Amino acid sequence: MGGTLNRVKHIVRSAIVVAAILFGAVGRAAAQNDDDELRAITARVHGTFQDASGGLGVVSGDMTIARFAVINGSVVAIGRIAGAMADSSGDVLGKVDQELALAVSNVASTCNQLRMDLAATDAPVLDVPVQFDKEVAGFDSRDGAAPKAHTALCAVAQLLRREPTGDAVIRELNNVVTALAAATRN
Repeated sequence: MGGTLNRVKHIVRSAIVVAAILFGAVGRAAAQNDDDELRAITARVHGTFQDASGGLGVVSGDMTIARFAVINGSVVAIGRIAGAMADSSGDVLGKVDQELALAVSNVASTCNQLRMDLAATDAPVLDVPVQFDKEVAGFDSRDGAAPKAHTALCAVAQLLRREPTGDAVIRELNNVVTALAAATRN
């Protein structure tokens, strides 16, 4: 019982350290969102790994989806994660900035919002095998002064009313990414 309590304390301490590192980046991203500059399909990502002492370390960060593809027959979101990695004692092992691919399911869209489930996966981070949890990614076009990617989101919503192929879903989701990138540049 005491070992479990200590492990939980270490996980909480590690998460606090990671959150403190991310606070500056998240604060900057929030400021950009308030200024209506940053628009993207995003998700919070969290993973765990066994550290050198046998404890449970954490990886926490934000994923910005750059594109969608089919990999091994599955629709996959590919993006960059930016965050930090800490061991079970709370010591930061490093900042994380790397590409991650997560399988996508349960895509839902309206003309204003996009939501999808991202599957749990295993991926190396800073040369350490990490088990990432299942997450939710999305975008809300109503944030900011004017809707972003409205036409592209409506196209996804219309497509999903049918039984689309994976290629059709990927094409429309990539159109959303492209529209968001164009809205960010304007």
